[in-house]
Amino acid sequence: MEVTRIAVERFKRIEQADIRLSAINILVGGNNSGKSSILEGIHFSAVAALAVSASGAKTITQESLLFCPTKDFESLRNGGPYKNQSNFGYLRIYSEADELESICTIRIYRGRNEGNVGCEVLGSPQLRRTVQSEEPPFSVYVPGLSGIPQTEECRTESVVRRGVASGDANLYLRNVLLLIDQSGKLQELSELVQSVFPELRLYVEFDPRKDIHISVRVSLTGPNGKRVPLELVGTGVQQALQIFSYVALFRPSVLLLDEPDSHLHPNNQAQLAKSMLTISTETDTKVIATTHSRHLVDALYDEANIVWLREGAVYDQGEAVSRIPLLMDLGALDSFERLREGGINWAILTEDASYDLVDTLLRSSGFDSDKYVIYSYKSSSNMQSALLLSEFLSEIVPKTSVLIHRDRDMMTDQEVHWVVEDIEAAGAEAFVTEGCDIESYFVDPGHVASLLGVERAEVEEWIEQIAAKNHIELQHRYTRKRDEAKWLYRSRTVPPPDTASMLGTEVPLAPDKRLGKFMLRKVRGSMYERFGRYVDLRTQSDYLCCQRLAKMANQ
Repeated sequence: MEVTRIAVERFKRIEQADIRLSAINILVGGNNSGKSSILEGIHFSAVAALAVSASGAKTITQESLLFCPTKDFESLRNGGPYKNQSNFGYLRIYSEADELESICTIRIYRGRNEGNVGCEVLGSPQLRRTVQSEEPPFSVYVPGLSGIPQTEECRTESVVRRGVASGDANLYLRNVLLLIDQSGKLQELSELVQSVFPELRLYVEFDPRKDIHISVRVSLTGPNGKRVPLELVGTGVQQALQIFSYVALFRPSVLLLDEPDSHLHPNNQAQLAKSMLTISTETDTKVIATTHSRHLVDALYDEANIVWLREGAVYDQGEAVSRIPLLMDLGALDSFERLREGGINWAILTEDASYDLVDTLLRSSGFDSDKYVIYSYKSSSNMQSALLLSEFLSEIVPKTSVLIHRDRDMMTDQEVHWVVEDIEAAGAEAFVTEGCDIESYFVDPGHVASLLGVERAEVEEWIEQIAAKNHIELQHRYTRKRDEAKWLYRSRTVPPPDTASMLGTEVPLAPDKRLGKFMLRKVRGSMYERFGRYVDLRTQSDYLCCQRLAKMANQ
């Protein structure tokens, strides 16, 4: 049952905070604004609900809780300590389906005996089962990663699960990886991690007959690259690996990340944002993270639900929180300095959260990387934000041209024409991809063959086999994109074309009907098996030169 809202009431710094959950939720604000209090309040309440369910009683000892931020739980309550059957604290969890709202309330109080925690779980039976589930758990709490131990002894699964639930997630990463390997999920984890680090490979080894410590080695340069111990790879890799591992093994309803960027370089913070975006698109887990970083806010702005906290309460939230005052509150208002300094010919507005592919395509098409800057408006549904930003840029830097990138997303030529009209009306140039999306350029057989150094025909045959094997999934994704395109007809008198007729019966689907994001992931995942080596498809090649972009670059 999907959780759509969470309200924390009377916990540490928080008197009451109601958060409307998106796939990614970023809690921002100054020191002591209540960010960590929300994460701890959610996890503490969920752990208490699980404990009373396991015991069959309404009160349990504090020592039986898997997670508690203090030795004196009574002091956790905002506005005075917990008391017996008074001075409660609450966690309210909401779910909406078919316009009906279900509510589950976790009520915390002090038990009759000294040191006992009282907990009642009320409301929707289905939500109660979700909250009190041991597997999958409702929440996993991950503090900021500053490093991992040099060694880890192998622990039983019950010890690992208790350790992770207690908030000591950093101490059990190798054990979690071993459990993932033993459960046959290592390939799934690898595919998730490779969305951020395409050439990363994991090697987990443990022989229970002779080993005490778990060996985990990592290669960052493909299967034939140098393998180094896990503790020697960068913190950015460790952080991404940790986050993906807990999602792959536990599949929690919510993943709670407390300042995951705190020890990361800004470049690694961009990789962290990619990790969160991958989780949001590839799993059902919702991410709630706290941060002080403008880099993380910039990377996820318009994509995440930004929850702005002040003095223990929600000041504002949404996917369009006013950016300038928010960044001022974070002390980070310098987004447009490079544009104001002059010498920039193009401001590129892309719907992609990551700039890598757009940047490679621009450079392959003749754009000078010193003469453009890239900003993300994060998704095609946020086109209005792109148009407003285009008008804003035209006012503050009138000598800089604005180019708005929009994925074709299975649109017809007529639909593309309507989108281009709106973009040009805002004073910008339009770039609509030839295939479904930016990723489609990077699975072009000529491009892939040139990087691998093999015949184009062999790559074409391989990609056709991939498309045929995944035909049903590609059909489903095509249909979903056509459903999204129907918003273009809301103010028009003509009906949208029939999706089934457009889809046809061809097997496999034609390249222009395949979702590039999906195909790129499958191509990456099976490249080594087919050709015995791996290449980074984000590398420039002559096949990536787009005539539409090349014409603009020469203006």
